Amino acid sequence: MKKIIILLLMFAGFITAQNFKVEKINGDVKILKGTSEKWETVKQGDVLSGEDVLLTERNAYILLNKDGKKFELKGDAAIGLNHIKQVSINDLILALALDEIRNVPKIKKSTTARNTAVYGSKVTNKTKISIDENVLGTKKINGAKILNENGYSESSVIVAKEVFRNYPKVSMNFDDRLYFADVLNKLELYQEAAAEYNKIKNLALSDKEKETVASRIEDVNLKLIEKK
Repeated sequence: MKKIIILLLMFAGFITAQNFKVEKINGDVKILKGTSEKWETVKQGDVLSGEDVLLTERNAYILLNKDGKKFELKGDAAIGLNHIKQVSINDLILALALDEIRNVPKIKKSTTARNTAVYGSKVTNKTKISIDENVLGTKKINGAKILNENGYSESSVIVAKEVFRNYPKVSMNFDDRLYFADVLNKLELYQEAAAEYNKIKNLALSDKEKETVASRIEDVNLKLIEKK
């Protein structure tokens, strides 16, 4: 418990307030503002807070501007705006360590629970969600992939690990798990990537998937040997 408190206090310093202006929008885009209990429609020109959560339906997109830096969230995705930021490798390693500590057997949550908490924040189960829990989890994974595509690789891994912890069914998806293990590999966090590949191999996999993950494990183990 003491380790968790220390890590939470340290990681709380990585979360900073930020505002985003909506420059362009197309299709159905919703937002959950701060402690609000309902999704609202986003409009062009709106100024959004880093505490807000965006959700796009299929074929929708939204273009955000934060101090001249653009970020486009594509369709069928969801993201907490506080995650659109650069995170250092050291901060990522700390987040992964915190995730391991918090990764204990979970009591099944109500499908009305709002699983939008970030590392170091308080989780509330009072918010009403009008979207299936697993659909929301899949949209969040898509949002994490968009983070990676936009150069926020470290932050994308943090989001993905949070989603896998909060949405057990989503965590069983081989392709998604492999995607973010590969991100760790590309970031040269070979030990962390190896740990993730070894978790993946314990999933219910097809023969082809088993071969794929076995190849990844062999590759990353060679990199670990070369790094010594």
